[in-house]
Amino acid sequence: MKNMDVPQSSIGFKIKGDICLVDCATTHTILKDKKYFSSLVMEESNVNTICGSTKLIERYGKTNLLLSGGTKLAINEALFYSKSQRNLLSFKDIRQNGYHIETTTDEKKECLCITAIVRSKKCILEKLPSFSSGLYYTNISMVETHAIVNQKFIWHDRLGHPGSIMMRRIIENSNGHPLKNQKILMSNEFFCAASF
Repeated sequence: MKNMDVPQSSIGFKIKGDICLVDCATTHTILKDKKYFSSLVMEESNVNTICGSTKLIERYGKTNLLLSGGTKLAINEALFYSKSQRNLLSFKDIRQNGYHIETTTDEKKECLCITAIVRSKKCILEKLPSFSSGLYYTNISMVETHAIVNQKFIWHDRLGHPGSIMMRRIIENSNGHPLKNQKILMSNEFFCAASF
């Protein structure tokens, strides 16, 4: 275990979920586990690194993350890379959720604060500690949602996760159902974790 893997100070945190580095240099959030994505689009793409352009990203999609202090982040274009050693959360995605980022000192330890303006007052929502290397981190977990988002996906789940061809046959042979007029997504246009 490298010294970067050991928290310098917990600053009152309960470690739960997966560790995620909070990084101002990354342009996109990069996650290494499919469980965080509500939808994934299969598309390999290049990423620019200090060593040049390389093909790393396997898929991208929507994700809803819950930070250790209860702050929810909705990210529309998070990148999925299963071989990543760490999860990375970009400042850009924090800002796009309407939050602000600043550093502060708490008990003689520097930490990164995620803040929001609530009723004309600045509130600290999260205090993110750092590793001994100086990298800030948080713990992320999945946001459990019970909202009905899209009827196509609900029927896909209820029918035992059939493929797009079977869903097309079911819908074409049904009478009077509102799904009949909707486009059927192909298996490469959405991700279903249960179907894998």
